[in-house]
Amino acid sequence: MDHRVRRGIGGAGDTKAGVNAPVGARAISSVRTRQLTPYVWKKEQFLHRSILTGLFVCILSAGPLSAAASAEPTGEQGAPAVATTSVTSASEAAAPTDGADLAMWNASPTKAEEVTNTVAPTRLARTLHLQKFAGGIAARGAAMASNLTKNAMKFLGVPYAFGGTSGYGFDCSGYTQHVFATMGIRLPRMADEQYYAGKSFAGKPQLGDLVFFHTYASGVSHVGIALGNDRFVHASSSHGVMVSSLHDSYWGARYLGAKRIAN
Repeated sequence: MDHRVRRGIGGAGDTKAGVNAPVGARAISSVRTRQLTPYVWKKEQFLHRSILTGLFVCILSAGPLSAAASAEPTGEQGAPAVATTSVTSASEAAAPTDGADLAMWNASPTKAEEVTNTVAPTRLARTLHLQKFAGGIAARGAAMASNLTKNAMKFLGVPYAFGGTSGYGFDCSGYTQHVFATMGIRLPRMADEQYYAGKSFAGKPQLGDLVFFHTYASGVSHVGIALGNDRFVHASSSHGVMVSSLHDSYWGARYLGAKRIAN
């Protein structure tokens, strides 16, 4: 009995174990399948989208290339060739082609010529304006110098007076100061001060310039007003207001130079 019981139990146990083992494996496989199915589905969706995106990009990139290829000459006989060269400079764009109407071409100015034709009259007008302005200044300066020398000549013969500044008597710097004052121009009182107040220039003294000399002391000690042609009017200590020449032996040896005030 013990033997049958053992075999019955053993057989029952074997039968139970044989039935439950496949069921457990299939159950575990089913669970794993249910767990992996969403992941696999999402991965397939991602791959599907990537493939579609790549195809879309390829289509877009192939568009310009196909358009460029269609613009190239086919090489077939009788088919019109499409020009693929481009103008690389403004001179090529402006050059007339064979058979063009040269009369019309020559009659049509380029943009550069239009700009030149516009700028040239402007520059000319500006230049003329500056010349007119400079000529006006020169004319006023010449008129002032002329009036200055006329006023200076009115005092010919007035006696010399040391420290004098009026028509009753002048010294050299008092005379020049008084003549310039009649023109509304203020000069310093002393001859050396008038020398430093003037402006240096190149060339011979002109009408209305101040001419300077050294006489009784070193440095500037005498002054007169130039009349042109190397002549000047001044208040001489020996003859009063008079006209002298820069070529005189006395004044020529003592001449220091000229300065410009009137202009």
